[in-house]
Amino acid sequence: MSPTVTAEESIFLLEPGQGWRRPSWTHSRDDLQRIVDLLRACLPIDEAYDDVATAVGGDATPTEGEIPLFIARFRGTADSPGHLTVLIDAVEKRQPGDDPHERERLIFRARQVRAETATRTDRTPLGNLRRLASAAEDLLELLLPDDEAVASCPA
Repeated sequence: MSPTVTAEESIFLLEPGQGWRRPSWTHSRDDLQRIVDLLRACLPIDEAYDDVATAVGGDATPTEGEIPLFIARFRGTADSPGHLTVLIDAVEKRQPGDDPHERERLIFRARQVRAETATRTDRTPLGNLRRLASAAEDLLELLLPDDEAVASCPA
């Protein structure tokens, strides 16, 4: 998105013979802003939810070989910022919620967990993964409370 183009301007569509118009789903400014924020953060929310569910348990637990891959997805790599970094950025961009202290505490905890798992070796790999997933889960709850629509980055 060009820095001189606002979120609202960038979403107009050119229809042959009719000129520019906004799609009907953009008439609610709150909905549009939420969509724009998610796209700007490039957050694959459905993938993050799936990774959290796999990491914290439920029907399946990651195998020993999968655990390092999940840890890399949560922490990030040279090529990808990772779930925690993107979630922290997305949460910080939102308007303050009911309890800004709770938000700050969860963001601080997520940063701390991300840094610790990069350097600590005294915890089990699965334990590290579950701590990362737990921090990501808290941030996802802040970002999309009440099971809002799942969204992901464009391919």
